[in-house]
Amino acid sequence: MNRRTTGAGETAGAETADGKPSRLRQNRDFRLWWGGTMLSAIGDEVTAVALPLLVLLLTSSPLHAGLVGSVEAIPPLLLSLPIGMLVDRVSRRVLMVGASLLSMASIVTVPLAYLSDALTLPQLYVVAFVNSLAATVYRIANTAALPSIAGRHKLGEAASQSETVWGTSALVAPPLAGLMFESMSPAAPFFLDALSFVAIAVAILVIRSRLGPDSTPPPLRWRTELTAGMRITARLPLVRTLTVLTAVGDFLFAGIGLLLIVLAKGSGASGFEVGTVFTAAGVGSLLGAALAPRVELRLGLRTAVVGKHWLTAALFPLLLLGLPPWGIGAVWGLVAGQVAVLNVIQMKYLMSQVRDDQLGRVEGFLTLLSRSSLPLGYALTGALLDRLGHRPTLLVFEAVLLALACYALLSRSLREGPLTPSDAAAPPETSADRPLLTRPGSDR
Repeated sequence: MNRRTTGAGETAGAETADGKPSRLRQNRDFRLWWGGTMLSAIGDEVTAVALPLLVLLLTSSPLHAGLVGSVEAIPPLLLSLPIGMLVDRVSRRVLMVGASLLSMASIVTVPLAYLSDALTLPQLYVVAFVNSLAATVYRIANTAALPSIAGRHKLGEAASQSETVWGTSALVAPPLAGLMFESMSPAAPFFLDALSFVAIAVAILVIRSRLGPDSTPPPLRWRTELTAGMRITARLPLVRTLTVLTAVGDFLFAGIGLLLIVLAKGSGASGFEVGTVFTAAGVGSLLGAALAPRVELRLGLRTAVVGKHWLTAALFPLLLLGLPPWGIGAVWGLVAGQVAVLNVIQMKYLMSQVRDDQLGRVEGFLTLLSRSSLPLGYALTGALLDRLGHRPTLLVFEAVLLALACYALLSRSLREGPLTPSDAAAPPETSADRPLLTRPGSDR
């Protein structure tokens, strides 16, 4: 593989050119970010479980429980692009703190209204929308701010830690939410979530790193700015390739939970055994996120990405063998680990290849791409299962996985590796969405 960049050795306790500690665990700002984000992520997942439970308690209507979830999908679908534009023009610290406090103010109304017997269904719809809006702002600003917090020399490890945060919260929060809801009070999970938002707001406030923007943004041009994330992604070959791989994977696996339930139930699994399948996936995701930097370091970028896709394509047909629940869990745990590796690699090169003042718009575009694929992918999986059954559906999945593996194998950008920093600064007339990096000899 043609590696375009290499890393220099670092000594313990030393600082790098950007003034950050050479070891991430010695970085005070990153420790604050990690702790606050972990608490906030757990709080988010707790509410994601507790909110539909509360709707069911209040109305006994699965329809309303589902509609509350659909309301949460509106902000990322409609507002990701303008939010990304805002993140590149306004202090990311202000946006992250403001989003956290908005979520806190919204969430805390739920337990207060419940304890005073004043809780209504319309209030829960409003809370779901506001909390989703604030979460979308926070996540886009959070990704854009992470290079300034971790330092560009530690983007791979920072991406791994970020993936670990969300994986841990997805594994820990659901049983915690159910336990608090049943054994303490339906109000308890929401109080926990509200406190978690206070924690992340305090953590972000005391971070010393400058969280942008680093310069005065150019005059606002709505149409150009809203589409800038898509254009920047398209102009960076490696980011474009990784985005295609992750976007198609997100679409394909959007309904994987439904498919796994059908497979497990078909093998006679109990409710508990079905749960262990998803637990195995969570464990696999955590291991994959933790190992991703080492996997890329040992194998190289191209081998890690191509190998991930061929291994996934090789593992998936095992689900056709009528495995017992523990076998289904083992296979999906291995696949989930591979998915986490790709997520970490994609996030690392997103942050390293895109200019700091463009990260918000690019992340806004990627958020829109990811979130729009989820309902479509879930609906497609349901339609395939309904019309064809589980075995043909698995074969359709396998065909897409093989196509992705071939695309990764033939990808020129993966062969050439990441771009290198340009020696010359961009001229004043350069477009605002010009990429940060260029390949030697390129006309870009």
